[in-house]
Amino acid sequence: MQKLWHLLASALLSIAFSSAVAGELATVQVKLIGLPLERLFDGKVQAVNQSTVSAETAGRVSEVFFDVGDAVPAGEVIVRLVSIEQQQVYNQAAAALNEAQVNLEVQKSEFERIEKIYQRNLVAKTVYDRALGNLNTATARVKSASAALKVASERLSYTLIRAPFGGTVLARHVEVGEAVQPGKPIMTGFDPKMLRVEVELPQSILEKVAELSAARVVIAQDESIEPLKILLFPQADPVTGTVHMRLQLPPQEDHRLYPGRFVKVAVVVGQKDRLLVPKTSIMYRSEVTGVYVQAGDGFVLRQVRLGNSFGDNVEVISGIREGETVAIDAVTAGIEIAKARNQ
Repeated sequence: MQKLWHLLASALLSIAFSSAVAGELATVQVKLIGLPLERLFDGKVQAVNQSTVSAETAGRVSEVFFDVGDAVPAGEVIVRLVSIEQQQVYNQAAAALNEAQVNLEVQKSEFERIEKIYQRNLVAKTVYDRALGNLNTATARVKSASAALKVASERLSYTLIRAPFGGTVLARHVEVGEAVQPGKPIMTGFDPKMLRVEVELPQSILEKVAELSAARVVIAQDESIEPLKILLFPQADPVTGTVHMRLQLPPQEDHRLYPGRFVKVAVVVGQKDRLLVPKTSIMYRSEVTGVYVQAGDGFVLRQVRLGNSFGDNVEVISGIREGETVAIDAVTAGIEIAKARNQ
């Protein structure tokens, strides 16, 4: 892709530097330029990051903080569930952990006392073993209570449903007061900055597309986006026989593209020689499209048929030949010719 468009840029520069001044008018000699040959296909915009957030605990919707079309920062709470049951479980787990920790301190003190007496051979080993067993049991209960508290804390956090990434709300699936169960969809969102385009290609051009790896996404007349990456899927669709191609777009800031929008994808399949003239050399007069072609010491307006645009230049399909000279500024040329006639 870069190699072909580099060729295009070099060709356009050669046109610009070949300009000359004939009398008072700047002119350019028309030449055949080798440019990429493209075929257009229908593509569809998709979001790279799009997901549906679901409930991870049972509850009733207490508050909904965002709606369709709202921008949501990453990690922001989007829905709150009533958390009475989860809070009670958390409080019970916290109390159980506190009780276990207090009991552990008691058993530590008791074990240290028994251990000192045992070392002086004042108590039987069975008493020492019993104290050690009570200490180990108390330690295990603290670990168990701590784990239970973590689980309760996690379940309590599930009542605050957060956005996994920053983006825009695409769909809202719940209302305030609605009871939800684990797995119930809450909201669907996407990141509007990271988009891609999916397109189906016929197998007949697959070899050229794979070789040149050049394409662009056309979003408006004379406006296109070059993808950061082009991916051809390694298999054809068994029903349509087409091959899937994915184009990763650069980060979008203006949000002109959105998931579901149809666009045209121009895929380079070769190279073609074209006659190019500057867009400023085109004169539009009623239904006639023409250029001022140098004829001797003057200029004549000649009707032309135009093709595709390439930056500030446009292809001429018919009406002029390679080697002819045209005025770069059609408006100025028209004025100068009119002045010459009136003299």
